[in-house]
Amino acid sequence: MGADMLKKLLATTIIALGASAPAVAGTIAEPAVEPMPVIDIVAPASDWTGFYAGVQGSVIAFPVLRGGGGVHVGYLNDMGDYVIGGELNYNFLFPLWHRVGAEAILGYDGGDVMPHVTLGAAFLVPPGIFGASAGAGLSVMASDNVMLTGRYRFTWFGGPTTHEVTAAVSYRF
Repeated sequence: MGADMLKKLLATTIIALGASAPAVAGTIAEPAVEPMPVIDIVAPASDWTGFYAGVQGSVIAFPVLRGGGGVHVGYLNDMGDYVIGGELNYNFLFPLWHRVGAEAILGYDGGDVMPHVTLGAAFLVPPGIFGASAGAGLSVMASDNVMLTGRYRFTWFGGPTTHEVTAAVSYRF
């Protein structure tokens, strides 16, 4: 082997080792550990819990269509995904009819929207009869203190029935 060939072999070895040094340089130290991301738990957009009172307009079919208005008061308890509560309501229906009702409410907490079902009892004057009611509706939080509700209610009075559609505005306390 000649001196030239030995120089070329030595030069090639030095170049090969120099080129591979950066690839090996990071393997001796421990790898850097990234911190775990922090997950913020966001509070629900709205809380349905609390007392409320308001006014409503109604159209009721018994045996003909009658319109009117009334007042209501209630309480809701937000339990996470579900909302439970109760409501008392009074409607004056033209001409000179009165409907008084008490209902339990079960709803789904969809943030600012709450679809719900109702089950309750009603008293209608005249003719002075008691009945059982069931309904479904949708409540929307218009602001922290204002709730808008639309509801359909079916009431069975042991024979005669009524169908009622109500639109309500409530102030939340």
